[in-house]
Amino acid sequence: MILWVLIGLCIVLPSIATLAEWFISTGLSERHHSRHDTYVIPSALTGALSLAMFFMGLLGLLLSWLCKVGVFHADITTMIGFFASFVTVMFVMWAALRHYRVATFDDHLEVTPFIGKKRIIRYADIERMSWAKPFGISPNRSILIQADGEVKAVLVGTFDLDQILLSINRNDVLDAE
Repeated sequence: MILWVLIGLCIVLPSIATLAEWFISTGLSERHHSRHDTYVIPSALTGALSLAMFFMGLLGLLLSWLCKVGVFHADITTMIGFFASFVTVMFVMWAALRHYRVATFDDHLEVTPFIGKKRIIRYADIERMSWAKPFGISPNRSILIQADGEVKAVLVGTFDLDQILLSINRNDVLDAE
C-alpha cells in the first residue's frame, strides 16, 4: 500500500506542477496595471522546479522498476521513498514560490508571503525599511518592512526592488545601505 502511495506522489505532484506552469503561468514576473503593479517570482524559476520534479519522479520510477526486476539489489520502497520525498519537498517549495506576490498601489502595499495570508501595509504606517543580508547562494538582498513594531513583510531580492521602493516613496524610513 505504501509503495503505491509513493509511486502516486512521484506521478501526481510533478503532473500538477507541470500543468499549472503550462496553463496558469503568465510568464511575466512584473505586470503593470493602471491602478497597481504586481510582482511575482519569475516563471523561469518555478518552471525549472516543476521540470526538476518531473525528471526526478521519472528517474525514481525507473530506478524502482530496475530494483523490482533485479538489476539493482536495493529495497524498492526505500528507492521510491527517496524520490517521492524529493518530489514532495520540491512541490512544497514550488507552491510557496507560486504563492508569493507583491502588489503596489497608490497608498498601500499588498504582500502575499510564501506561507500565509495576504498582508496589507499602508505606506503611512511603515516605521522602518531595512536591507536584509543575502542568505543562501543568492547574492540579492531583501528588504524588511516594519510597521507597528514588528516585521510585516519581506520583499525578496529577486524582484525589482528599486521600482517597488519608488512606489512606496518612503525614503525617510529606509536604512542606508
